[in-house]
Amino acid sequence: MFRFLFLLLLCISVVRCEQAPETATVLTAAFPVEVPPPPPPPPPVYDYDTTQWAEMIRLDSSIRLDLRYATDNNFMKQVIYDCGRCFYRPQVARALQKVHQGLKAQNLGLKMYDCYRPGPYQQRLWDVLPDARYVANPKKGSLHSRGAAADLTIVHLDTGEELDMGTTYDFFGEEAYTTTTNLPQEVLDNRALFQAAMRAQGFLTIRTEWWHFNFSGPRLPLSDWVWECDE
Repeated sequence: MFRFLFLLLLCISVVRCEQAPETATVLTAAFPVEVPPPPPPPPPVYDYDTTQWAEMIRLDSSIRLDLRYATDNNFMKQVIYDCGRCFYRPQVARALQKVHQGLKAQNLGLKMYDCYRPGPYQQRLWDVLPDARYVANPKKGSLHSRGAAADLTIVHLDTGEELDMGTTYDFFGEEAYTTTTNLPQEVLDNRALFQAAMRAQGFLTIRTEWWHFNFSGPRLPLSDWVWECDE
């Protein structure tokens, strides 16, 4: 009798043990564990006043920079800027961004040679070359120092190769004039493409420099603000 009861209890225990995992599975399925969503990314950090300035590569990282006055690869063969960053007044930056976006359909984009030029850097240029034919007198100020002038060109986005505009940047001669027509047809076509893209967003050419454009919006104030450099 006792042997029969022992075997009966043993069988009941085995059945419960075999069924336990299934019971656990049913409970887990009935009450799934909720995984909390990942936290939102931290807000961007700026080291400048975004109501006054916009940095071009933060608007579109595919815009190329070749900021000549942050190197000695310029017509004065001297480093003028402590470091190279490209800023504009927000409305000017947005217009340039639209130019860049419009060119992307042709696998083209902008490359910046010179952007906003702080008043102290304008003074450095003048100290090296005090000639108003080539450098604006700091007392009068430059549209570069208002964040409203751009020195730039067009490149192929995939290779970075510049379109042939007939001369190098900061070439002083009639070949660089926007009024010069005695140039190869490819150069004239590239300049026409460039000027049309810039004019469509409110930029005006000047006679002596194919690379220079002035924003045609309201006259913006001169600024002495200098951007931060990474140590």
